[in-house]
Amino acid sequence: MHLAICDDHIADRKQMERLLGRESDRRIPTTGVLYVDSFGSKESILTAPMIYDALFMDMTEDGCDAVELANMLRADGTFIPIVFCCGKVDYRKSPGLPDQVLFLDKPVQTAELSAIIDQLLLFKGSLAKKLEFRNRFETFYLQEEDLLYAVPDDRTMRLTLFNGEEHVAEMTAETFCANLKDCDSYIELVSRTVLNMLYVKEINFFKVTMLDGKQFRLSFGESRPLLRAVEKYRREHKNEGMENA
Repeated sequence: MHLAICDDHIADRKQMERLLGRESDRRIPTTGVLYVDSFGSKESILTAPMIYDALFMDMTEDGCDAVELANMLRADGTFIPIVFCCGKVDYRKSPGLPDQVLFLDKPVQTAELSAIIDQLLLFKGSLAKKLEFRNRFETFYLQEEDLLYAVPDDRTMRLTLFNGEEHVAEMTAETFCANLKDCDSYIELVSRTVLNMLYVKEINFFKVTMLDGKQFRLSFGESRPLLRAVEKYRREHKNEGMENA
């Protein structure tokens, strides 16, 4: 799980880093490592908040309002849980709180922090049936039927969704395909392009055409096994992709 600390009080920020580091060490054999970054200003956290699974926040100095900042994050499309760390300010009493927030009192107690991490893991687990992808600006989640195709580009994958949206996943084709290991609707071409067999429209000797009209060239001898794979998938899944079209 990837966590961010956003606290403009340096001593409190360093203490939270230590506490989360110890919590991570305890959880390695069970729920896994906690990856932690820390920020001391509004400007720094606003650069790429979506890559985190949760934020621990207490911003009170230099005129910064933590609740206002949290609402800015929500307005920018960051919907991850925000844990307000209550010290000088008891954020429970603040007006205009955004949704999906938790509260942790300072000085932070180990047992209370551990309980908060458990809640955050439960929330993250509720997204487990979705595929998770990241780039430097965002973390995004997709269901199996959301992805139309993905094309390799250097060390990234360019994703096109069924609804027309496009995203970039910062990972190699090998890592990308490993993330899809529990999904049976995807097939990888020799070119390392990944297609969702739900949305294959036509296959001929030279190319495959997707439902959005996008065409991909096929290598010599690739069309027949691709056609067999798509036909087998459609028999087993009763042409779900064509029904969605």
